[in-house]
Amino acid sequence: MTENQRRRAFQKVKTFSNDRFWSWMNYIHSRAYAKAAQHYEEAMSIVLQPKQAAAVKSKATEIREQWDGMVTITIEDTDGADLQSVGV
Repeated sequence: MTENQRRRAFQKVKTFSNDRFWSWMNYIHSRAYAKAAQHYEEAMSIVLQPKQAAAVKSKATEIREQWDGMVTITIEDTDGADLQSVGV
């Protein structure tokens, strides 16, 4: 993204109402969560046997939905969460 594109995006966000801003944030966080899920699923398909990968996916869904109560991902659910890369 060029500096000009970043500036235009920032200006657009500044015009949002409070409700529209939080709706947009939920959308952005949902996309980020989906991309993370794609990454771990691709990694599991390379490293794990299909039965093992299915067990991990099932447990991840259980943890997200039952333990954390995050059936639908929202900004409130991810508030304060930091990205932590393994091995860094």
